[in-house]
Amino acid sequence: MGDDHPSTMKRYSFPPRADSAAAVRQAIATSGRLDAVRLAEAQLMVTELVSNAIRHARLPVGSQLEMTVDVDPARVRVGLNHPAPGPIDLTAKGIGLLVVERLARRWGTDWDSGVAEVWFEVRAAGTGAALSDLSDEEILERSIEDPRFRDEAVGRFQGMATSLARRFRGKGIPDADLEQVALLGLLNALTRFDSDKGAFEPFAVTTIQGELKRHLRDKAWSVRVPRSLQERSLLVGRTAESLAQALGRAVLPADVAADLGISEEEVVEAIAANSAYRWESIDAPHEESGATLAEAIHEEDDWASRSEEWQGLAEGIRSLPERERRLLYLRFYRDLTQTEIAQEMGMSQMHVSRLLTKALDQLRESVD
Repeated sequence: MGDDHPSTMKRYSFPPRADSAAAVRQAIATSGRLDAVRLAEAQLMVTELVSNAIRHARLPVGSQLEMTVDVDPARVRVGLNHPAPGPIDLTAKGIGLLVVERLARRWGTDWDSGVAEVWFEVRAAGTGAALSDLSDEEILERSIEDPRFRDEAVGRFQGMATSLARRFRGKGIPDADLEQVALLGLLNALTRFDSDKGAFEPFAVTTIQGELKRHLRDKAWSVRVPRSLQERSLLVGRTAESLAQALGRAVLPADVAADLGISEEEVVEAIAANSAYRWESIDAPHEESGATLAEAIHEEDDWASRSEEWQGLAEGIRSLPERERRLLYLRFYRDLTQTEIAQEMGMSQMHVSRLLTKALDQLRESVD
């Protein structure tokens, strides 16, 4: 691919006048490496940069604007250079730069020796096809030898990494930290991937989960617990989630023990070890309700009087179709939002809302 489309760079100089924008747009078109949509976007962005420089850069009399068009197999980089006493201040972006921010693959500013540059990148058409038209396998293969395809690979598999991070919620680690750890695992998987040894996704899942588990071992345990017990605790938790969905009822230690092939005592020990995760003060207010944990704890609670209610609810859940049971599991057990559920189940948020309402109405009728 590199031989068919070698990297090239062209430079163009023009006076800082409004009528120069037409010549700039024509120069972008001569790169020959952008499809119609991306060419139109690139021409719009460079027009905005020229207008922005003429209006706000306070250029010295007689100065010239210089545009560079750098083309390589993965992208087209366009930079607009002009004299400036210091770095460009982006604290208050105008409409022009907001357009660039929304359309560009990447963009930024540089300053060196009295010359400022605003630049942006647009994905090139590659060997007759845009990067978005290449298969995951082609992107992965090229990213191994050419880091310029790495961003595309990360973008395609980032959703998978985020989904894996959600499985480790509720362990005392902020969601944003979990997602960053998962992304680090994805980058490690891309770096180490060997297509001769198998498919990428199973390898990436194993690598990402490994990073998340290590992070939890290092950061989430407030009392020292043996590593083997930490791992068993996480395994018991995931197994209990899976069984709850499959069985449609509360999971007993005996269920988990039978599924994992360990004793009930080991399951109970793993559950107890889970309490060694970081805790919060019982006097700390909940971020949504404002109530404290202490206020939610009752000295007396007649659990026996509730047993029939819970039994009726369990029977009602078992009577629901499998799809509705999964919706309830995702919403009330995994605490996902309707938007997150829609993404995971491949349907619209509106459809999720209707199905949840229908399922809850059926449960109310069965319990009543």
